[in-house]
Amino acid sequence: MNIHGHICVVNTINIQPLIKNMHKNHLHTTLSNKHFELLKKYTEKFGTRQKVLETALESLENSAKQGHILSQEDKLWLAAKDMRSTCLIQKDVLKSLMQTADFKKIAEVMTNQKPTEYLIINHFQKPLTKCNLKEVIDGLIIVVKAQNVADTINYTDDGSHYTLRLIHSLNFNTSKIFKMFIENMFETYGVKTESEISDNIVFMKIYKNL
Repeated sequence: MNIHGHICVVNTINIQPLIKNMHKNHLHTTLSNKHFELLKKYTEKFGTRQKVLETALESLENSAKQGHILSQEDKLWLAAKDMRSTCLIQKDVLKSLMQTADFKKIAEVMTNQKPTEYLIINHFQKPLTKCNLKEVIDGLIIVVKAQNVADTINYTDDGSHYTLRLIHSLNFNTSKIFKMFIENMFETYGVKTESEISDNIVFMKIYKNL
């Protein structure tokens, strides 16, 4: 140690090995035969088991940083794709179809097939009756966002009821269809709703069974 005035300069040349050893951590674990064979294989490539483990961990870290975390809507979309129950359609085409929609037929399909309930059940992996009301509403939000028909959908907790607000850019028939399938779902679940709709908005109160 050399002291010049108030500055203390430490010669660190002789303590580097000590510092290096202080940063090493001992690891003891067991591996299956399969993974032990992999460890032996890559030890031949990298030289030491330590280098193999460090390389593998760094690879996992880089993959995690680069990997895309799917949103709940993306997961639902992929699940629907796998079930072959979803098809792509441009919004302008959908808007034209909505103008001449057969509401009686659509209501019949919604009542018999209950597609929204099915997607919510698939998302939560439990029966609708086992979901609490907030889970059902959260599931509905995910389903509607995944469909990419509505521009925005959200809700607030207003004490005795939840208030759902859905905005889209199609037409009044679309509002009627949204109202129909959402009310149908909550009727199946067993709660009361009150709705108001306009050309581009669905406003719904969903009452809690307090």
